[in-house]
Amino acid sequence: MLSRILIVDDEVENLNSLTLALGDDNPDWIIFQAKSESAGETILKVQLSKSEPVDVVLTDLVMESEDSGMNILKKARLIDPLVMAILFTAKEKSLDRYAAFDYGAFDVVEKNIRGVSAVREIITKTRAAIRYRQWSQRINFLRRYFDPKVFAAIEREPSLLSLSRKMITIVFWDIRGFSRLCDILRAHPTLISGFLQDYCEVAAKTIFQHNGLLDKFIGDGVMALFGVLNHKQDEGSADAISAVKAAIDLRPTFTKNVGKWMEKWKLYVPDKIEIGLGCGIHTGEVLVGNVGTDFRDQFTALGSQVNFASRLETRSKPGQILLSQSTEIRVKSDITVLPAGEISDIKNIPGTFPIFEVN
Repeated sequence: MLSRILIVDDEVENLNSLTLALGDDNPDWIIFQAKSESAGETILKVQLSKSEPVDVVLTDLVMESEDSGMNILKKARLIDPLVMAILFTAKEKSLDRYAAFDYGAFDVVEKNIRGVSAVREIITKTRAAIRYRQWSQRINFLRRYFDPKVFAAIEREPSLLSLSRKMITIVFWDIRGFSRLCDILRAHPTLISGFLQDYCEVAAKTIFQHNGLLDKFIGDGVMALFGVLNHKQDEGSADAISAVKAAIDLRPTFTKNVGKWMEKWKLYVPDKIEIGLGCGIHTGEVLVGNVGTDFRDQFTALGSQVNFASRLETRSKPGQILLSQSTEIRVKSDITVLPAGEISDIKNIPGTFPIFEVN
């Protein structure tokens, strides 16, 4: 995986020698040079705007002033809170280590940059900083999918996210009539994006309130998992009930949100707008956990049971919540459920299956 390193030093000889040493040992690093605070700040901003942010900043302490390195630290963290920064100096008396760490330094090197041992130390610490940044990015990525209370437990025990086979309940939601809505409002994209943002926020909040995990947003669709962190010995019944209750709670909230936006849409278009929320819920055993690569992390569920839940969602009508038999049997003591026919066209799952709907 490519890593981007920014070296800031006003002495060209030091700048070039460190660049050469880092590049020789680490050919997969992209190294940027800056000779001043302002040049370093510009590179950080430009790379971030290109979605190719700098991973580690290596900066000399004393340049234009004795506070130059400290200024770089502060500016770097303001531009990208997850950036790693290492401060180096040959003027140890000018270095306030405590202040450096307060400003966000990952580490400091109190040796002359021309020394071979100092270069080796900087390379080692830069590698450590890159690993720490990658870990921080993954943690920050995963944080979006969990209620804060649940995420606190994950931070204490990261193994909870390891890929494993579990009995969970999978929920899919999708907006019926959304493509038509986009066509009607094509001249007013902010009216679509604003509505979609509200919908996603409400969906995430509802999922979290019922101890679910937000798997992903898929256009106007939402996928959620219930029971990923379940340790109860009830064959997933409590999680299935939580999933169905989340769907029940989201239904009127979605309708209310549509009503709010309908008043805005009517100001701009004369068309009749009809949209509704379809939902499919299925309980089954899947492979679930953090599926990561060097380029992308994704916490998700894998397997044909996911297809089953998705197929139920596509079968559902606006406002309808469809359940598989394996979900129905777990929730019927708490939730009123009615027969809704059969389904037999599920990819990779041959057979005919009874389905149910929430009253």
